[in-house]
Amino acid sequence: MIGRVTASVYSRALLRAAELVGGRDKLGRVLRVPISELDKWITGEAKPSREVFLRVVDLILDETGPANGATDAQDPTPPRDAAGGSSEHYRS
Repeated sequence: MIGRVTASVYSRALLRAAELVGGRDKLGRVLRVPISELDKWITGEAKPSREVFLRVVDLILDETGPANGATDAQDPTPPRDAAGGSSEHYRS
């Protein structure tokens, strides 16, 4: 069962990436992989390498924007010292 779940995650991510870039052919070109290999990953016959999968995830994140409507304009998390405490009180 775990194998099917894993394949499903890969398949879903690849299908979403293909949708975002304009199809399987274009995704194959972006990832620089043969369509036959891409099809095996989508059908669950094989798994992409970690490197390729992370590129797929990056592509999805880049194309869909920040999660939960977050924007770059939000205040960043205050820096922490080596012990993990906030250094917010050190600011002037």
